[in-house]
Amino acid sequence: MVLESLFPVKKVVRNPIDMFVLAVIISLVSIYIADMIFPGSSTGKIITLFITCALAPAVYGVFKSEEETEREEAEHRINKPFFERHGEVMKIFTLMFIGIFVAIFIVSVLSPSGYVEATFSDQIQEIQRITSISSGNDVIGKALSGNVLDIILWNNLRVMGLAFILSFLIGIGCVVILAWNASILALYLASFIKKGLIEEFVVRTISIIPHAPIEIGGYFLAGIAGGILSAGLIRERFLSKEFILIFRDSLLLLFLAISAIFLGAVVEVFL
Repeated sequence: MVLESLFPVKKVVRNPIDMFVLAVIISLVSIYIADMIFPGSSTGKIITLFITCALAPAVYGVFKSEEETEREEAEHRINKPFFERHGEVMKIFTLMFIGIFVAIFIVSVLSPSGYVEATFSDQIQEIQRITSISSGNDVIGKALSGNVLDIILWNNLRVMGLAFILSFLIGIGCVVILAWNASILALYLASFIKKGLIEEFVVRTISIIPHAPIEIGGYFLAGIAGGILSAGLIRERFLSKEFILIFRDSLLLLFLAISAIFLGAVVEVFL
């Protein structure tokens, strides 16, 4: 594939900003192809699948590179700090998410409203569902904020669990979760720009800054945990020192993901 030759995995790992550029290009191409071949009510979901498939080689390569780093750590007893070992892959996933977000945001702002509503109807329905929960929280007040916390918390834990399971079973499954959430966030914020509600756009953007990065970070961590554990099971001998290190780091990443989801939900409801 042309994009694979332009953005080889080793280049992406060395220079994570390439993942941002790759995600933007792939997202724009996926929107065009999905709308051209599969126009209709499910185009939004198909766009997400196209993005996932196109990013699959790069993401698989990142997981493979991460697992090789774990092997080197175990074999040579380098004992690098945890975040030094996994910092680059976290940066790569963050830039991938931002790239997908930027591409869909630009398309949403520049395209006619009718096109956006038809192409991304799946995401728009999900936005309406999410905003109905948020507005319900405003109306009910703090008395029932605990109930809202439960709803948000278990929904986010479910998404996080899917990111882990899909990454473990498929390797690149977490990209589906990240691409879907990036598209929802992009469409939600772009809707205020299209209506000329610049102040509302700023207010809404500021309002999600405290909790959204924490929750999305939880999805990143869960996806990385599942991906490196999957690669470790395939490539390493069970219960070898390399596998034990990978398993330990995977559990720690999963624990951090769960902690991030809990923290994000509390911040979203009470701040």
